[in-house]
Amino acid sequence: MDNEKPRLTEEIAKKAIRDFFRDKPFIVFGTGMSCALDESFGMNALKKVLIEEMQKIGLTNPMHTEWDAVTSALNNGSDLENALNSVRDDGLLKQITKITGDSIAEIDKIYAYRIAKGESQWPASMLFRKLVDTLPEGDRILHALTPNYDMLFEYACDATGIPYTNGLFGGVERRKDWEAVDRALLEPEQICQNRKMKTVFKHKKHVRLYKVHGSLNFFFHRHVVIENDAWMWNPPDFAERVMITPGLSKYQMLQKYRQELLQSADDAINRSTRFLFLGYGFNDSHLEEYIKRKLITQACHGLIVTRDLNKRIESLLGQSGNLWIVCKMEDQTTHGTRIYNKQYADWLKIPNKNLWDISEFTTHILGG
Repeated sequence: MDNEKPRLTEEIAKKAIRDFFRDKPFIVFGTGMSCALDESFGMNALKKVLIEEMQKIGLTNPMHTEWDAVTSALNNGSDLENALNSVRDDGLLKQITKITGDSIAEIDKIYAYRIAKGESQWPASMLFRKLVDTLPEGDRILHALTPNYDMLFEYACDATGIPYTNGLFGGVERRKDWEAVDRALLEPEQICQNRKMKTVFKHKKHVRLYKVHGSLNFFFHRHVVIENDAWMWNPPDFAERVMITPGLSKYQMLQKYRQELLQSADDAINRSTRFLFLGYGFNDSHLEEYIKRKLITQACHGLIVTRDLNKRIESLLGQSGNLWIVCKMEDQTTHGTRIYNKQYADWLKIPNKNLWDISEFTTHILGG
């Protein structure tokens, strides 16, 4: 590290991180937020499930050839994301999507009930509650993006009373309609204007959630993307899950569903100047390209709170002048936290405080 740079202290770090929250951030949360509740939501668990379930399916020769390439890549140390790059066959892709959806739905159902009964809590519940409550009166919308398929965020919002929307509106089957959502989230407010009371309508403070890889309750039905909670744990044969699974094929699928999944998120990112990343490993270049450019070339402010550091995050830290990270010690068996920003000479190490845990982070940095 550069010895000419100032030394980072705990006092400096905490002040800088608290200052980060003076303006609302655009939030990106990843698999780490789900794995904090159960590792079964993670990629390693999905890899095992895919390998086991594919052995039970009668694959055509083209499907078999592509799946053999996937297993070969995995056996040679590739991660699941890169191993699935060889999948092109539509039939194989549908099998992967089905297995992925069924696997996550099984775990999701367990935590739907646990969160509803108060037996489990999504780790970022308290943080989102604080951020929504402190939204400025003139800007009452908190924007959040996730590649996660599960419904943990939605269950957490219902449990803690946080209003949210994903832009889909209707009854049992909901379709994208941001105008209808906007109207539904307006509430009357009395103000004094020219010594007279006047009724104006303002948005409730709420979260807009962009599930850019789809969701357990998203389906392609009647030629359009719909949301149907009744189908998510046991979907009918006539409705195809809208879930963008790992691998190069996801780029084609994202173009197919771009209007429903990405367009509104792109607009919100374009308007944002600070970004908060929770449990996110920066493994989706198509999602991060514009955000990274804003962090690097526009010097936008950023904060990463995650358990594990990786090479992709290290590279981004080296290029971004206003990006902070809060993560675990190098020795995974040691309790404690590391904090870094390239403006300072070296990592700050704080033993015996797990500030990378978002619950502990919220309590110690933002107050209980």
